[in-house]
Amino acid sequence: MDSFTQVILGIGVAHVALNNSVNTKKIVMLGAIVGTLPDLDIYIAKFFNDPLTEIEIHRGFSHSIIFFSLFSLLIMYLIKNVFKEITRIQLFKTIFLILLTHSLLDVFTTWGTQLFWPIKDKIALKSIFVVDLFYTIPLLMGVVLGLKNKRKSFTYAGFFLSSLYLIWGLIAQNIIKNKVVDDFKNQYTEKVQHITAKPTFSNSFLWNVIIETSNGFYLSDRSILEEHKVNFDYFPRNEELIQDISDVNINRLKEISENQYIITENKNGLVFNDLRFGLLKNEPDDVQFAFSYQLIPTKNGYSIKELPKDKRDGMQLLKNIWYRIF
Repeated sequence: MDSFTQVILGIGVAHVALNNSVNTKKIVMLGAIVGTLPDLDIYIAKFFNDPLTEIEIHRGFSHSIIFFSLFSLLIMYLIKNVFKEITRIQLFKTIFLILLTHSLLDVFTTWGTQLFWPIKDKIALKSIFVVDLFYTIPLLMGVVLGLKNKRKSFTYAGFFLSSLYLIWGLIAQNIIKNKVVDDFKNQYTEKVQHITAKPTFSNSFLWNVIIETSNGFYLSDRSILEEHKVNFDYFPRNEELIQDISDVNINRLKEISENQYIITENKNGLVFNDLRFGLLKNEPDDVQFAFSYQLIPTKNGYSIKELPKDKRDGMQLLKNIWYRIF
């Protein structure tokens, strides 16, 4: 999730995990700082100056249970003198819970986390957008009221409401999948090999859907408020464009994209498009997804360069989402 939400979550966990002898300033500082720490991996990744390594590192080791256990122990020893009013065990548990809930919340997003690193697979339920005010605002209100009134019941209420929204997201996702599969089968004879449904920006009402078949992908969006049939945009995988290429970086892209990709061409050559995070442009001569990479041939294989995003495309995408929801 976004950094602000993770800060609020961290403060909330610190509030309910620490006893009443710890003052509010210490609770806020501990929750905010520790709740942000796992996402510092994005800055570490930039030192590699490689877009693929940046992607692979983010939400990897720093979001794992192994990291939480070791780091919680380290932080506990570093700051124990600041928290003399509680035991080492309580401080360790609090830090560990802040880090763990950070990663568990990220599990619900499209990107997911390597919670069980060194296992490579990221756990991703894909049921909430990385920024969602419907989740954040109830949590924020509960934590603020809880700290202000020195009553954990308010904070627990915030957790309860935000958790209900997470459960709702999973229910809505399942409803969308069932509706879209029925619509697809009524329009096409191809067999559905896999379906992915993920929410659009900051809501759980409008969903992007990817249906994978043997030859390519059918993309659409579907509002949970709609009952009519959806229209699908078909994108062939175009695997033949790279089937004779054996390259480490292309294989890394395939793994990162969870094999949800298509190959296209532009004036500079081949483009690898990761379908998971949505479509920015879909024009006859200009197709671009949120994450598209130029494949640049070199003497030692292919280097990868992420295609820049146009801010105007993003604004238009938000307008389309608002229009489609209502």
